[in-house]
Amino acid sequence: MARNPRRRPYMRTLLIFLAAIVVIILGLWATLVLYFDEEKLKQIATEQVRAQTGRELIINGPLKLDFFPGISLVASDVELSGPENYSGPDLFTADEFRMSLSLMPLLSGNVETGDIGLQKAEVNIHTDLSGVSSLDGLAGGDAPAETDAPRSSVSTGQILLSGIRLNVTDAATDSRQVFVVERLQVDSFSYDKPVPFEFQGSLGDPPVISDIDLKGEVVVPSGAGPIQIARLEVDADLSGVAMGLSGSGEIQPGPPMAASFSDGRIRLGDSEFEAAFSYTDGPRPMIEATLEGEMLDVDALLASLPAAPTQSPEAGGDVDGDSAGDAPEDSPLLLLRDMDLDAELTLEEMKISGLTLNSIRTRLLAKNGIVTIDPLSGALAGGRLDAVGRVDLNAEPPSVSLSPVFDLENLGQALAPWGMDRFLTGSGVLDLELNARGLDVKSILGSLSGDGEYDFRDGSIKGLNLDGMVESLAARNIAEAVRTGVGGTTEFQTLEGVLSIQDGTISLPGMQIITELLGISGDVRLGMADLSLDGQIRVEGERLNQIPIALEGTLTQPRLVPDVGEALKEEAGRRVMDFLKKRSEREEEKEDGSDGG
Repeated sequence: MARNPRRRPYMRTLLIFLAAIVVIILGLWATLVLYFDEEKLKQIATEQVRAQTGRELIINGPLKLDFFPGISLVASDVELSGPENYSGPDLFTADEFRMSLSLMPLLSGNVETGDIGLQKAEVNIHTDLSGVSSLDGLAGGDAPAETDAPRSSVSTGQILLSGIRLNVTDAATDSRQVFVVERLQVDSFSYDKPVPFEFQGSLGDPPVISDIDLKGEVVVPSGAGPIQIARLEVDADLSGVAMGLSGSGEIQPGPPMAASFSDGRIRLGDSEFEAAFSYTDGPRPMIEATLEGEMLDVDALLASLPAAPTQSPEAGGDVDGDSAGDAPEDSPLLLLRDMDLDAELTLEEMKISGLTLNSIRTRLLAKNGIVTIDPLSGALAGGRLDAVGRVDLNAEPPSVSLSPVFDLENLGQALAPWGMDRFLTGSGVLDLELNARGLDVKSILGSLSGDGEYDFRDGSIKGLNLDGMVESLAARNIAEAVRTGVGGTTEFQTLEGVLSIQDGTISLPGMQIITELLGISGDVRLGMADLSLDGQIRVEGERLNQIPIALEGTLTQPRLVPDVGEALKEEAGRRVMDFLKKRSEREEEKEDGSDGG
């Protein structure tokens, strides 16, 4: 069969072209290998980092070029030091750093990278005892501000971080916060353009906030101006409570660094809030914030936070239950020792300590470790609450003072959340001045003290029938009086007096009660933990002189012990006095008659 002579030139040309391509690739590869040897690469990288940041880049492992599927720079076991005159951990350590490079832009003086990958790294944002941060100098804060000077042209491909641990520490306060970055992806970066980013990770070790899923866009200006963050969406888990955040904000690198968040919405469980805040860095950082929403369940929120750690023997003091209030605490409120806050809160409903408040308005102001809550006002079932609070975080343990005033139209309805409506009803005012130590519920209740006054009208004391008891006593039927006194209800016109709280006991000295038949006075003590009753009241009516009655048992099962002997003594004394008085009157009448005769 005849061959086609025209195919030979084409085939020969193709073979020559392919051979040329192979030669070019081999030549380029050989040139790159010869030029970019490992030591030269390390020297270039170290010098560039030192020139740009003033820091030392240490590559303990191999540094090499990978050519497939693209040209990539790969470094192993990498460390980046902190700034000069800094004492603390390295800013950065990583098992592997990978960056793909675009060669053509280098010829025009621009740095254009492709994808950047970082695996199993540890980043330390640390402030040493002299106040020097591991980040100092990276944002050009020490250099004179050039407001109109654009940054060098820099662009990257995708940035992917996995298995990263971020430690935020302060040597002066011995504080530590840990962020675990499971995955952080930033799409191709360039100045002045929106850059989408994603983050998955957790906060704390062990995690306080877990399953964080964050998405948004960031715009970094080439010149002066704030960094813009838009379309921010966050979902996370706060110890079993689903939470979310959305909005936009900006960051001004400074100095001082400032940040703001606007058009925000926060979700906690089934509740949503509108939020805005601003942050200004400095020796004492400052936060200003507003929060508006429907319902905030403080009890559920506090229950989701980690429990305070128990005191270690090295910390000093006892570790038994008697000194539990002296144990160190891990309350988020302690952050306000080192930063200031001005926050306004407006809610339709708030639940706290079993109490439901409506139409809440409050302002929280923290300055130099002193936190004030003024005002805290809202409607509650059966009345209204107005209060002022103060917390001194500089004290050890922190001291708490609270001045609540309860203006109650329905006392029973207000007491219902604690089941106390089965003991007392009425209307009136309760005015308290309370003090405590510590920030957790157990410490506060264990150290609670204070005083106050109460004035209630037209109500009832349930479980005691003092009117019926006195009627039986007037008939000298002691057994019936005891049976009648326990159970039933004492309707009162007035219940007033003062109170004091000390060592877990509520004392009611000089209590005054007026019913339709009786006047009652006495001193009563009530145990806060077990509702134990102790004290004595004295009842007095038209048909009966004062009878002392001892109170025993508990509020749920009271016992009344009338001191009839004392009453009989008083009755006998009264009759003797009446007899002597009448005898004296008769003798005077006889003397007057004799004188007249």
